[in-house]
Amino acid sequence: NSKDSCLLFWRKPEVWAGMIHQWANDRGMMNTVLTLFELASGDDTIGQEFHGLDSATLRKALDVLQSQGKAQLFVGTLDEDLGVKFFT
Repeated sequence: NSKDSCLLFWRKPEVWAGMIHQWANDRGMMNTVLTLFELASGDDTIGQEFHGLDSATLRKALDVLQSQGKAQLFVGTLDEDLGVKFFT
């Protein structure tokens, strides 16, 4: 008995990626390592549209930034421990 699942996005990961990168740039977070937890739940992101974003969608957005050369992901033991460093 297997279960299928799917993700339904109300915004594409590329759109989330742009928002996150713009926030990091505006806040002077370039070349700073942040965790997924800090991005999704940290005090610095309160009021941002991506605050509270689920980890799967956030990870897809960060994968987009990495593929564009705008971020580097660092593996942690849990998704929340995953680090990301942003580039201009």
